[in-house]
Amino acid sequence: MKSSRDTAVLDILVNNAGMTQVGSPGETTSLPLAELPEQDWDYGIAINLKTAFNVSKAVLPFMLKANYGRIVNVSSVTGPIVTNPRETAYSAAKAGMVGLTRSLALELARKGITVNAVAPGWIETASSPDYEIIAGRNTPVGRPGRPDEVAAAIAFLASESASYITGQLIIIDGGNSLQEYKGPPDLYY
Repeated sequence: MKSSRDTAVLDILVNNAGMTQVGSPGETTSLPLAELPEQDWDYGIAINLKTAFNVSKAVLPFMLKANYGRIVNVSSVTGPIVTNPRETAYSAAKAGMVGLTRSLALELARKGITVNAVAPGWIETASSPDYEIIAGRNTPVGRPGRPDEVAAAIAFLASESASYITGQLIIIDGGNSLQEYKGPPDLYY
């Protein structure tokens, strides 16, 4: 947020919330729906969707006043495109991010504000477990993605060059969601 004596300007918002938290006591939201306690469902929705609602609502007055803004929501391929067993709350929240993106895009398009989303797939970070790295190696490009590749798409959507793009979802998954076969490439391709 830039500020001057009379006004405060906030013209870019990136809603980026994730499920893995340092010091978090395990992944209790990774259970079959029949066994998932309601408080764990609520937590998954709160951390992955409600935070975007709250932050967007707090920032919108600045953007509306300026008649300009860029909102980029970080969703995931998990939810709106594909899913995994026992990921019901996460999948629902990340699919909800796409719905939030599209609804806000329509509400704000004539007010100079664009709203888009990115959907990362297997992205290698310091908190990536081994199974995610292995899954990334089985994408068509043969490796997990890098955070800077996701950041580049976000930076583009936040730029003036993306002024005619709104309500869209950019998938950043090395082509993984395109392929039906998900095993090692030497066994199929």
